[in-house]
Parts: sequence; C-alpha cells; structure tokens
Amino acid sequence: MLSLTATILLGTLAGQAVGSVHHMFSGAFSGSTIYAIEFDDESNSLTLVNNITSNSSSSKWIAIDERKQNIYVGDGALYDSYAITNSTSLEYSSSVALLGSCSNANYLITSTASPYFVFGAPYSTGCAGNVISVDSSGALVSIVGNITYQSGAGVHGLALSSDNKFVYSADDMGNAVWVHSVDTTAGEVAEVQYLAAPTGVDPRHMVVHPKGLFAYVVFEASSEIGVYYRDNNTGELTYTNTTYPLLPTGFTNSSSYWADEVMFSVTSTGSPKYMYAATRSRNTTIPGYVSAFSIDADTGAIISQLFLTETTNSGGSANSVTSAPFAEEYFAITDSASNHVEVWKITANGTTTGTGEAVAHLDLATGPSDVVWVD
Repeated sequence: MLSLTATILLGTLAGQAVGSVHHMFSGAFSGSTIYAIEFDDESNSLTLVNNITSNSSSSKWIAIDERKQNIYVGDGALYDSYAITNSTSLEYSSSVALLGSCSNANYLITSTASPYFVFGAPYSTGCAGNVISVDSSGALVSIVGNITYQSGAGVHGLALSSDNKFVYSADDMGNAVWVHSVDTTAGEVAEVQYLAAPTGVDPRHMVVHPKGLFAYVVFEASSEIGVYYRDNNTGELTYTNTTYPLLPTGFTNSSSYWADEVMFSVTSTGSPKYMYAATRSRNTTIPGYVSAFSIDADTGAIISQLFLTETTNSGGSANSVTSAPFAEEYFAITDSASNHVEVWKITANGTTTGTGEAVAHLDLATGPSDVVWVD
C-alpha cells in the first residue's frame, strides 16, 4: 500500500497542468525493463529518468488504475501488478496466472470505480477474457469472471462503458465485436451481443464514448475507424456502415499497413474534444500514420477528421497512442521498431481542420509497447 507521502505526492502531481514536468511509464516488448520518463511541456523535452527492473519477462501492454496507484502488465502467461511508489519508481506487488493453456496476456483495461476490477484479454483462439479482482491497495488478487467467446475468437482489445456496466471486445481473429454485461460488485459477466464485423476488417481495438452513444472500432486489416451507435440502456451496438480512413485516399499499397490504436483525449468534463488513432506499417522502412478527430461534446459523434499525417519513423510493429492527462492537445506515441517514444501536439483550427506534429523524441534501448501517464 502506498505511504501517505507517496499518496500526497501523486495527488499533487495529478493536479499539475501545462507548464509543468509530467511523468509516464513505458512497457517494452522484450526484456525486463519498464521505463520511467519525464516530459517537460515548456522545453518540449523527453528524459529517461529510470530503468526499472521488473519481475516481468516482457511488458507488451501496460495499464494504469484510476487512482494512479498501480500499473498492470501483460506478461506472457501472467498478469502482473506494480505499486507506483513515486512518479518514477515501481514496486512489484503480485501476479495472477492465465487460465488453462492461455499464455499471451495481451491487453488490459481498468474500471473507474470501486471495486476497481481489471479486465484482461489473452490474444489467442479459444481463450476467454478475464475479470481480475484487486485488494485495497490495487494489487491483483484473482480471476473472478470470464468473458467467453466463440471457439474461433481471438480478442485483441477491450473497452468499458463509463458506468463500468458493459465490457466490449474487439475480436481480431473472429472478425467481430462482442458486448458483455458486468456485475459491478461481483465481477461476473454475461453475453449481451455478438456482432459480426464487415468482411475482412479484423477489429483490433475500440473505445466507447463517455456519453455512451457511440463506439469506435479500429479495423486493423482495412486501416479504418468503424462507427457504431450504442444503446445506453442495453449496451448493444449497431454498425452505422460509416468508416473514416487511417491511410491517405488512393493508397495502392494498403496491404502494407495495419491499423493499431484509438483513444479519446483525457478530460474531466466527460466530453473529450478529440480522438486519436494510429496505423502501423508492416515494413519498417516506411512510416505509419497518425490521425486526430474532433468530437461533438453532446453526442460523442465525430465532427471531422482534423488531420492524417505520417509518423516520424518506421511505423513499427506498434504505434500506440496514449492521451495526456494535463492537456487534450497532447498525446504520446510509441514506435517499437525504431525504439522510441514521442510526444505529439495538435493544433486545431476550430472543429474542422488541424495539424499534428511531434514536439519531443526519446530513443530507448528496446522497443516500447505503450505508455501510461502518471500526471
């Protein structure tokens, strides 16, 4: 459990805004290092401040809890948890083993209210998603619920409704989206909906708008964002047959790319202004693409695609975007093939056009998976 000093420190840091030094942790696809990184938004500089030796053989995905007291790591056949002892240090807490023969802990999300369940997705056919309980400090305890799918499913990404009552699964291998209800006290789940995706698009990751009326799904194979209506009462989705491109119009070599990530900007109002998305290249000699969208505050609908621009380097096997908690115009992006993390900033011209550019760059020893912001 965090000391009173550490808790006060994190509370103070969480209140900082632009004009400050901000902190993040980055996972890595190989090796036992988790990186602690600082970003100074006045000098636009990234600094590696700590190489943390973890108990994990890799950290192909990391997530941070709502209270900013723990991070959770996908580590092969394990989910690992680490207490955030301060903004640049971690301490190993516990591990929970995947069930049966599943051995590819791939994606993690966290609930936003007590009892702060953690949801994990092993990426392999025949593997259920997991609902994991935590103790009072936020350390992982045990799997208390299973998110079940068809035998041919292979879920790569998860999303939660803002009330934590529904969990959504992007089924990459099964080309579908799933909806399950969640008992927010016990963590038990029940299937609500199986929804086949358009032929050959391969849903990878997804987000649900805080207002609950829209969900957005990354179509990995077609490098698009798919738009879904959402029923706020039943949690069910309806595909709108509307997509937004994550590659420039007229691309003839679209098979050289595969879309990666989508995320809303972070806001305390429940009405994010922006949504970010990224596409990787399959060839490390050509860049990927990153895009931003303006979002209607009342409905969560996309107003416009502000920009679609190349990433700065290889495109890598991961271009994971993570929105900054201190200002909606900033987000971090990883490039696992070129071993770097960058911070980008967007400049929006109203709600219809804008630009985005990298304002800070940090080379790392190994390929970063994704980052989580502490403050």
